Amino acid sequence: MVNTTNLLPYEPSTDPKPLRVSSAEETEYGSVNINVGSGITTPAWCNRITIRVPVGAGAEHLTTEGAGIRTGASTGWTPSPPTVSGGFAVITFTPARAVQFTGQIVTLTLSNIAVNRTAGQVSIEIIESSSTTNGSFTNKNAAVEVDKFPAGFVFRNFAPEKIMVENGEVAVLRWEGSDAKYTLHWGDTPAGVSLDKERVWSTPRGLTTVTGFMLRAEVTAGGVTLTHTLTTAVTVRIPDLVVRNLTVQGPATFADSVSLSNTAKDLTIAGSVRGAGSNPLRVSQNAGLKVDAALNVTGASTFNGSVTAVGTGKIVRIADLRGPYGEPLKINSHVNVLPGNSVTITDNLTANGNIKAGGNRVLRAGDTLRFVSHKNRYLQEGPDYGGDKEVAQTSRILYNNAAWRTQHVSSASSFGKEPEGMQEPEDLSQDEQTVTPDPQL
Repeated sequence: MVNTTNLLPYEPSTDPKPLRVSSAEETEYGSVNINVGSGITTPAWCNRITIRVPVGAGAEHLTTEGAGIRTGASTGWTPSPPTVSGGFAVITFTPARAVQFTGQIVTLTLSNIAVNRTAGQVSIEIIESSSTTNGSFTNKNAAVEVDKFPAGFVFRNFAPEKIMVENGEVAVLRWEGSDAKYTLHWGDTPAGVSLDKERVWSTPRGLTTVTGFMLRAEVTAGGVTLTHTLTTAVTVRIPDLVVRNLTVQGPATFADSVSLSNTAKDLTIAGSVRGAGSNPLRVSQNAGLKVDAALNVTGASTFNGSVTAVGTGKIVRIADLRGPYGEPLKINSHVNVLPGNSVTITDNLTANGNIKAGGNRVLRAGDTLRFVSHKNRYLQEGPDYGGDKEVAQTSRILYNNAAWRTQHVSSASSFGKEPEGMQEPEDLSQDEQTVTPDPQL
C-alpha cells in the first residue's frame, strides 16, 4: 500500500517467508527488505529516506526491541543507527548525493528484528525527501505492509512432482503447510481452486503448454487476513504454442496440421506453397476449393473428379481437349455450336444416331434412295444379264437437265425398303431444283 503523495515505489519482502511471531519458548528473528524504485514511471530525485518501524507488543507492532534492529543499504547509501522515539524505531538512509531513480533499484535492509508475540499486520511508515528535479526537495509519505503469521506457521516447498511432463500429461503438485485456507491459481482459472485440507493436488486435465501455478495461504489473526503466496511452474515437452503475434525469421517445420480456426482469417504467402519433398500439394476439403481471383496453371493438371464451370457467361477455354490415354473423349450433354463457328473433322465421323442439317436428316453411307421424276422422266431398273445385280438403265435425254425429287427409303442398317408410312416427310421445297448436267455425258 503506497500513499499517492510519494514519487518513489516501494516493495517489501521478508526473511523468512512468511515472517512468524515469537512464542513463549523461542524468539523469532527476521528481516525486512524494502526495494525502492522498481517500475518507476515518473522522474524522481531523492536525497533521503526515513523508515519508521512500530515498536510494541500489539498486532500492529513489529518488535518490542527497536534499538536492536540492524540496518544495511545498497552501495552509496548510509543508514543511521535506529533511535526509538514516540513508539517508533526510526532509521534514516542517506545517499552520498541526491540520486535520480531511472531504472535503478535501491535496497534498504532491516535485520535482526526480534518479532513480537502477536500475529497481525504491521504498517511500516516511509518518509521520502524527493523532487521531480534535482532541487526543491520536500518530504512525502508512503508505507508498506508486513504480515506476522502465528508462531510455528509453516508454508513451504511448493513444487511439482515432475518439473517437466509430456504433452497432455497431468501435473501433480505438493507443499508443506499449517492449517490455513489455500487457494490455487493456474492457467485459465483466475478465480482459483479452494484447497483447504489438501497438501497435494493434480491438474484436472493434462498440460499442453508451460504452466505457472500460484498457491495462496490465508490466515486470520489480529483482526486481519494475513496472506502469503508461493509460486512454481511445470514445463511441457513439445508444448502447444499460443501467441498473439508470431514472426519467424528462419525456416519453420510443422509435423502436424496447421489450422486457421477463426472465421474469415487469411493466410498470406509471398512465395510458393509446395508439397513435402516429391509429394504433390493436396487440398482436401469436402466443400472444395474456391478461388476468387484468376487461377493460372503453368504445368500439367489432372482432375480425378468433376470439373464444373457454372453461371451465365462463364467460359472455359481449352486449346487441346482429349480423353484419357487410350480412351475416347466423352461428352455427356447436348453440344450447341454458336453461329459464326465451324466444326472441322479431319478424320472419320461416326454417328450412332441421325445427323441432321437444317432440321432434315443427312445421308449416310449405305442409305437407299428413290428418285421420282416430276416431268415424265424416270430411271429404269433392269437385269444385268450375266451378273448378279440389278442396274439402272437410262439415256442422257431422260435425266439431263431434268428435275427430280428424292425420297429416303431405308438406312444402311437394313438395306430394305422402308414402308411408306415410316419414311421421313418430303422436303417439297427442293422438288423444282434443276440438276446440273454431268460433264462426262
